[in-house]
Amino acid sequence: MNTQTQTTQNQNQNQIDKRAIIAIARAVLKNKSYVLWYGDIYDELRDMIENDDEFHEVENKLYEDVVNGRIKNVYRFWGTCDSSECDIIIISPFELDERRLKIIEELAELYSFKGYDGDEDEREELTQTLHNLIKKWASGCLKMSSPAEAVYVLAKNYGLDIEEEEDLDRWYAGKIYYRIEGLNVRLVKDIGYCNDCVNFSTNNSFIEKCKSWRFEDDVD
Repeated sequence: MNTQTQTTQNQNQNQIDKRAIIAIARAVLKNKSYVLWYGDIYDELRDMIENDDEFHEVENKLYEDVVNGRIKNVYRFWGTCDSSECDIIIISPFELDERRLKIIEELAELYSFKGYDGDEDEREELTQTLHNLIKKWASGCLKMSSPAEAVYVLAKNYGLDIEEEEDLDRWYAGKIYYRIEGLNVRLVKDIGYCNDCVNFSTNNSFIEKCKSWRFEDDVD
């Protein structure tokens, strides 16, 4: 096999099917969480592809890519049962470092010890705990993150079509709407001004531009 042929095969192997990315984005939208169970993504992909052979080919590649960390900012951890459907999948708006990955791994392991059997209450408890952790890490005094931001980053990283519509005033405050390929709900980035970043050493705060993310159908 010559070098060019090997390179072409490697490129094909490393390509991520757009439908796999859309399935992840749809699962995040449906659950309104940074934290999914692989079964959530599996179900979304199943709804998108009718042909069984084609589905299994795309799904097998997707699972392999997730397990091997080939999808940027998407992380997989052992879940609360022996099935891949229980694998914990984190979709983060930023790259998690080794320290944060270790924290998530240790939390996930707490729900794998004897006595936890993966029932819905335990899954929900773990999901919410991990979701809150990612939200805290991704947010700051000038930004409030949400799973919508993770979807935007995922879509941008993998070339999904993004239509942008601005509704800003003369001070560039307002809203930016993003329509993502494959989703029926827009993402919203709210932009305003705040003085949340207080310098406690001087007791001073400054008015600065602040951002927050949400899905358009989110209910306060």
